[in-house]
Amino acid sequence: MWIWRAWHRLSTSRNYVTCGIGVPMGGTIINGRPLGITWETVIRWAEYNNLGRAETALLDYCIVQMDAVFIPKYHQKLEMRMQA
Repeated sequence: MWIWRAWHRLSTSRNYVTCGIGVPMGGTIINGRPLGITWETVIRWAEYNNLGRAETALLDYCIVQMDAVFIPKYHQKLEMRMQA
């Protein structure tokens, strides 16, 4: 459960890439696309919470895996919204 809470907390520090498209008649759609939570952010959080090396490695692995699910789903939802 603590890994899930950490992922949610660290999600606020994630970077976004600005992307946009132009549509006929002068319309423009601009959205941010999320990037993965950085390793430096994970390490800083682990140090703040006094995690050991094994716990930090587990946290890093889990966050990478959670981002690997979250980011494609986010992109998929964004593409569906842009097509509507």
